[in-house]
Amino acid sequence: DAWSKRASSGLRATWLGHSTVLVEIDGVRVLTDPVWGNRASPFRLIGPKRFQPVPLRLREMPEVDVIVISHDHYDHLDYPTIRALARHSNVPFVTSLGVGAHLRVWGVPEERITELDWWESHVLPGTGLHITAAPSQHFSGRGTSDRNATLWSSFVLRGERHGVFFGCALKGRSCR
Repeated sequence: DAWSKRASSGLRATWLGHSTVLVEIDGVRVLTDPVWGNRASPFRLIGPKRFQPVPLRLREMPEVDVIVISHDHYDHLDYPTIRALARHSNVPFVTSLGVGAHLRVWGVPEERITELDWWESHVLPGTGLHITAAPSQHFSGRGTSDRNATLWSSFVLRGERHGVFFGCALKGRSCR
């Protein structure tokens, strides 16, 4: 399988749909905005469907070192996916201020959650990977009453040799 060997260049990105990307940077595996659900919605039968099918099952994913979540929209923060990751792994989460409340309620232990304000950084223990939250032109919320109650961020991933920018910007009404 493609992930059994680390990227020889030290850098590889595998797009898994919308904002879900497996970034391999200097020996560290980062999963961004993991969404395995079929709909970006609080409902299973209504709401926007995925444009592309998930390329592999969540349990087929290689082990990751950290999960980065940009904001709390349904197409970036998927309840069933987060619940599965909370139950079946010990992977840490790095996210924007306020988004950790969703994670805690959904079963992610407090010690696995790091929330960042814009321009704050976190060094992933034992890896040397620096994760920095940066501004993004977007908004947050999961309903009509919580718009902009949490922060939304882009992120800079900085390893020993490589750097990656991961972000979501508002163009029209969707992330691109």
